[in-house]
Amino acid sequence: MRRSPLVFPLGVALLLAVAATLPAPSRAEWAAVPDVNGLVIKQVGQFAVLVYSLAHRKDLAFVGVVRGQTQEAVGGGTNYRLVVAATKPGGDGSTAEYDCLVWGVPGSRSDTWKLRRFRKIQS
Repeated sequence: MRRSPLVFPLGVALLLAVAATLPAPSRAEWAAVPDVNGLVIKQVGQFAVLVYSLAHRKDLAFVGVVRGQTQEAVGGGTNYRLVVAATKPGGDGSTAEYDCLVWGVPGSRSDTWKLRRFRKIQS
């Protein structure tokens, strides 16, 4: 049985037309973290420092979260944009601030979380 050559292109054109009329996914706004000492926020900051330290063989210790924002991630989960303070253990006690971006789902296993960015803020 032979198919009509117009059936496939017509079907594709129809799908493209429908897709073009769908609304674009909305991008959630960033919201300030009201309590940087909240348990989840502190854990996200600790996660960022630990993962960076292990991946780059840097000896950093988490001090605290200075400020942060959260955003619902497209496809699920939450984006955390945090400024964390960290220090070198055994050093002179000085701290540095780092800008980090973490994605994760609160309450999920730690191996599902991702450190997207971690960079020192030059002062």
